[in-house]
Amino acid sequence: MTTGFDFIIIGGGSAGCVLAARLSEDPAARILLLEAGGSDRHPFYHLPAGFAKMTKGIGSWGWNTVPQKHMQNKVFRYTQARVIGGGSAINAQIYTRGNAQDYDDWRQMGCTGWGYDDVLRYFCKAEDNDTFDNQFHGQGGPLGVSQPRAPLPICEAYFDAAAALGIPRNMDINGEKQDGTCYYQLNQRHVRRSSAAMAYVTPNRHRQNLTVRLNAQVHRLIVQNGRATGVEMLDGTQLTASAEVILSSGAIGSPRLLQLSGIGPADHLTALGIDVVQDQPQIGANLQDHLDLYCISELSGPIAMTAMPNRIGRRWQACNT
Repeated sequence: MTTGFDFIIIGGGSAGCVLAARLSEDPAARILLLEAGGSDRHPFYHLPAGFAKMTKGIGSWGWNTVPQKHMQNKVFRYTQARVIGGGSAINAQIYTRGNAQDYDDWRQMGCTGWGYDDVLRYFCKAEDNDTFDNQFHGQGGPLGVSQPRAPLPICEAYFDAAAALGIPRNMDINGEKQDGTCYYQLNQRHVRRSSAAMAYVTPNRHRQNLTVRLNAQVHRLIVQNGRATGVEMLDGTQLTASAEVILSSGAIGSPRLLQLSGIGPADHLTALGIDVVQDQPQIGANLQDHLDLYCISELSGPIAMTAMPNRIGRRWQACNT
């Protein structure tokens, strides 16, 4: 059993990286961040166009769905990140926020502190926006937010066509209104990805009270008297936390780890031979997800990214959009 930590954070994704950085601002707090995946040193993690290689690539668990009975039993690739930075290290870097009404609805349902006015100041604090600095945006924060560097002319043609149909142009989709057509803002800084790891962990790795362990997969939580007091790793090593164990392993990883720890629907756990610590039928249920559907059209001329003359040209163009 290894002691010496106040906080153990399970999962070095977007949330885990932010928590590690913020908690370690207190020099008296000893923080351990555990990430099952590896480092983000490969160039694909830094070049914006690298995300095209990530769907089933080096930073993914490689999971698939079960056959979907309402979709002719098709099996779909289900990309979940396995790398420091989590989804922010392999996604398409699109920076968008929820609609203001969604946050206000949460507050109305009892989530005090989660109204739009409450969370907006944290959005602004996090940003290092290369264009906007106003009531909706901030500059100087850890997370790079940029406009596309070299948008293609066909994009402007699309906006003009939308305007002709009565759909207005919106210069800031994360501003006062979200209606209309626009360029996405991107989690990039100086034409490089700005993941949660790059923004929050890498600049703070020098902190003596912050320990980051990669390729460190947790097997289960250690629960004593109804409280999580530590974790057990795959190799059997046990680590304890004097203050809190924080579970931030994603929409799939978190309920999976809870069930492996005996927290979940008792009948399901018993059938799998897992000792029941706490019967919680909702753990692992009620996931709401969505499909990503898009249309592909052939263009009449060499006006798109794929028309670049060679592979290097296409990569350069992709890195600047």
